[in-house]
Amino acid sequence: MINAFGYLSYTAVGDDGRRITNGSLYEAAERGVAPGKVPAGCTHLIPGMVPLWFTPEEAKQLTALGKAAKDTFDASAEGQQLAAWRREQDERTKASAARTAVLTSAEGKVLVARRAALAAEAAAVLDMDENQRARAHDDEGGDPGIYYRHQQPANEAAYERARETLAVFDDEHPQIVAALREQKTEHLRRRLEFD
Repeated sequence: MINAFGYLSYTAVGDDGRRITNGSLYEAAERGVAPGKVPAGCTHLIPGMVPLWFTPEEAKQLTALGKAAKDTFDASAEGQQLAAWRREQDERTKASAARTAVLTSAEGKVLVARRAALAAEAAAVLDMDENQRARAHDDEGGDPGIYYRHQQPANEAAYERARETLAVFDDEHPQIVAALREQKTEHLRRRLEFD
């Protein structure tokens, strides 16, 4: 039997068709079975409440049958899809490890905090501009003229400076930008998968 993750397991049934046990075939010595508990002539077993024992020849035949079944599955469309999924998972695991190494190193933490502060400065300018615009158009004494003649130009200049500072930082630290972007994409992917 090939399970959902593509691993081979054997299912044993009795004469009445009821399942006795199922699992992988192991060599007794590798499973740490005490020699005194191994039936005479047997070397392999399928563990379970009542383990099934096999002689070397039986184990060889069973292994051959299992290999044939696994090879057939691996060559099937389902097997190919599973192999592609595993490769994708391996790539994500490697990318996650690399990203974590960049973002959690001592230098990385400092740079991430610095970039967050620069981005926050730019956002603060926009928030300030929005508040000033709202106050300028307030019916209870606002003055749109002051905003449009003085505050808005100053805010636009301040925002442009903040953006330029952030852009310079990003140009100097592309590894941080890439890691943060990949992290954001991965978080979004996980949310979509589990929503």
